Amino acid sequence: MKKVMLYFVTNFIMLTSAFCQTDIYDSIYVGNVWRNYNIHLPTGYNSSTNYPLILGFHGGQQAATSSQGWTVFAYQSNLSEKADSSGFMVVYPEGKVINQNRSWNAGDCCPPAMNQDVDDVGFIDNLLDSLFANYPIDTTRVYATGSSNGGMLCYRLACELSHRFAAIATNACSQLYFPCHPTNKIPIISFHSKVDPIVFYNGGMGGAPPLTAIDFPSQDSTLHLWTQNNQCQSRDTIINGNGTDYDFIRIHNCFCNVEIHHYATTDGSHSWPGGNPNNNPVSMQMSATDLLWSFFQNYYLGCEVNEILENRKLDWKIMPNPCSDFVTISTCARGLGNFKIYNHFGQWIKEVDSNESVWTFSTMNWTPGVYYIFSVDKESWFRFIKM
Repeated sequence: MKKVMLYFVTNFIMLTSAFCQTDIYDSIYVGNVWRNYNIHLPTGYNSSTNYPLILGFHGGQQAATSSQGWTVFAYQSNLSEKADSSGFMVVYPEGKVINQNRSWNAGDCCPPAMNQDVDDVGFIDNLLDSLFANYPIDTTRVYATGSSNGGMLCYRLACELSHRFAAIATNACSQLYFPCHPTNKIPIISFHSKVDPIVFYNGGMGGAPPLTAIDFPSQDSTLHLWTQNNQCQSRDTIINGNGTDYDFIRIHNCFCNVEIHHYATTDGSHSWPGGNPNNNPVSMQMSATDLLWSFFQNYYLGCEVNEILENRKLDWKIMPNPCSDFVTISTCARGLGNFKIYNHFGQWIKEVDSNESVWTFSTMNWTPGVYYIFSVDKESWFRFIKM
């Protein structure tokens, strides 16, 4: 037993000296089982820099013919290469091996993880705790992306762990976790081929075993669900606009300034747009990897956008920031009104209802890290750092 445990907890490190890239294959013990994942540290990695983090989820029914399953999605998406050029970390979790296949429990899909009720949400929740404790990660800039069954899991994570993720990107999948009641609003960018033969664009039973017994919602149904969740008011649709061969849907005027972007390609298949082939034709109408990173850069945890984090929307001041023992919040308005404070895990810390324009509170016994203030009256977020 000790030898087996030693094998799993020992990091597998692969160095590519030409580019100074590092891949670390590791495991954590969750739910009485070892769960594996691969960490990609970008070129020029510096432990004193706080990096944005993207979790990348492979598709389902991935044959466990080798000890590692993350390589398939990494190859399809070129996400590691994007991390090297743009300066973020990528972690590729792996589905639990059951009957020689890896899959994710995304709710009503997919076997075998669905059939055995595998706690993949618990795995990711614990994984993030471990990563935050051991790597320099900007905990306000954590994102998730995945294809097929991996994208379905991203939707479930957005429902159940919305306090963890700043935005998600999905491909070749539908929402299959219900009911969905996220505590935070979640920006979403999604991709789907109109000629996908596995998860049909307009919904229906899956097009290949073992998905033929699963009824997939249409893309429009999934968009409608998140339009409601994010309290969006406007939807623009561009069909073959500006000489393109794809449709683009932008859903905006949402709570907390989030947006939903959807790209519907007219080529490709059940594959990653602009990526490497996986035995299916690949759309050449766009690069999903480039688009999702551009989209992610607009958002921080709690659905804030850069403007709000820099306090340009309201006349609030938070001083000092970073702070040590005390923080003062002030406004030129009549009063601060009702506001709530959360830590970076989304846990509620304090609620205040003040008619005063200045309020000071002690942070002496608070854990160092990032904290968020949500103004209920103004529906806006601010953040400060406790040193």
